[in-house]
Amino acid sequence: MQFAFSTKILRLQPLFEAIDFVAKAGFRAVEIMADRPHAFPEDLTAPKIQSLNQFLQERKLKVSNLYSSMVATLEDTHNPSWIEEDWKKRELRIRYTLDCLRLAAVMGIPHVTTLPGGPIPAGTTRFDAWRLFIANMHRVLPLARKLGVKLLIDPEPGLLIESSESMLEFLKELDYDDCLRVDFDVVHFYCAGEDPCQAWEKLCPYVAQVHLADAPADRSHCHVPLGEGVIDLGAVLSSLQQSDFHGFVVIRPDCHEQNMEKIVYGSASYLEQAGFALRKTDHCPICSPVS
Repeated sequence: MQFAFSTKILRLQPLFEAIDFVAKAGFRAVEIMADRPHAFPEDLTAPKIQSLNQFLQERKLKVSNLYSSMVATLEDTHNPSWIEEDWKKRELRIRYTLDCLRLAAVMGIPHVTTLPGGPIPAGTTRFDAWRLFIANMHRVLPLARKLGVKLLIDPEPGLLIESSESMLEFLKELDYDDCLRVDFDVVHFYCAGEDPCQAWEKLCPYVAQVHLADAPADRSHCHVPLGEGVIDLGAVLSSLQQSDFHGFVVIRPDCHEQNMEKIVYGSASYLEQAGFALRKTDHCPICSPVS
């Protein structure tokens, strides 16, 4: 497995600064947020994409994924979703996702993460929301297939798909389409009441990427820095190794913009101390040195 860091925690910084920060911390790849001020598809002209690709190449960084689950530019955290009652809002999500797939193809990014349907609207049954999400997948998967970019579903507590069993059901209904895979968020499964290692055993054949952070003991939906919660991260990483997982493990804590320097460098130090070598870093002066 390979490690990357998400620019989501660095969303208050310009994209080039965020990428530079991740590179200096020693990560070999970066997940880019498909939102302003980072990589909202409508903003990226051909010259801007060329400049971004050159910047990444100079810092010897790959882009692991284009993260499009949450896009504040369009509305808020989970909206517009795939299962909105308002068809115009659903169209915004669909068109945005198609644009993200095109951007990923141009930049050579292997996949795009989207949210698992969304919150079920009041007055809508789960069955109707499920059917609507399936129908909308048929709107976008042909382009994903044509471009050779995978669309990843990220199960999340409180949304249409939140458990490993629901994710398996969804994949089965879409005939285990090769262009539709799982973004396995360790915190999401833990906060939904599952053992992440058991969820991994069920879903690992369909996982294209892993999101890694820690979580509090009360299972409240919060992504805390590595080692500051109660998830047995060593067991999770061992499960990935035993499964011979070759994809990216993206470090993605949340809500710590004010401590971002400590969080990014601290994540690199945690992984190094756990026995996962990153490349030589410019270690953060406010973090403890790696022994």
